[in-house]
Amino acid sequence: MKPTFLTVLAFFCITLAQAQHASFEASTGGFSFIPAFTSEDPHIIVNAGTTNTKRLSFHLLSTIRLENLNPRGVIFMSRYKFIDKKLKASFGIHLPAIQIDENFNVDTFFAQEVLASYPLSNKWSMGLFYLHGEGRNNDFKTNFLALSTTLVEGKFSFLTQAYGLDLDTTYGVSETITYKVTKNIDFRGFANKTISNGKFNWTLGARYNL
Repeated sequence: MKPTFLTVLAFFCITLAQAQHASFEASTGGFSFIPAFTSEDPHIIVNAGTTNTKRLSFHLLSTIRLENLNPRGVIFMSRYKFIDKKLKASFGIHLPAIQIDENFNVDTFFAQEVLASYPLSNKWSMGLFYLHGEGRNNDFKTNFLALSTTLVEGKFSFLTQAYGLDLDTTYGVSETITYKVTKNIDFRGFANKTISNGKFNWTLGARYNL
């Protein structure tokens, strides 16, 4: 086990211990901010962070391979809410975003993001997400833009995204459906159609919220 991996693992444990909220999801696939990059292998998805009611918040997102319980990716995010009215907008930095292969080789990335959301009614809202990412020890570089709508109907919520990125001129649409079973448990279904290459991928998951 390499020292870099041990550092990542220690940082992950410390961040999780300091979190004010957390969720654990067992899923048939992984997670990616870019729907076309979502893994089709079973994963545990960990999401934790400080409260988002304040201007500055910190978040951790990690995917762990269910087959051998080895981490696949870890993202440490800091976000600053610069508009906090009916329209909410935040600027974020991923420092770093880390991807770990099965041999514990680590690729690191630096990314900036802009998020915005606006409620249209009690049920409907719309959102925007922009991400610019660059590899630190690799030649990866991309710009990603997604426009979304969210509908909340009873225990169901429907998140629809239309997205594009400048890597191989990739664009598509995705849908995430969440059903809230209890205050702490929900089920999620995700489906993505990458229109630019015809690829279709989907995942199912069960999530526990602390």
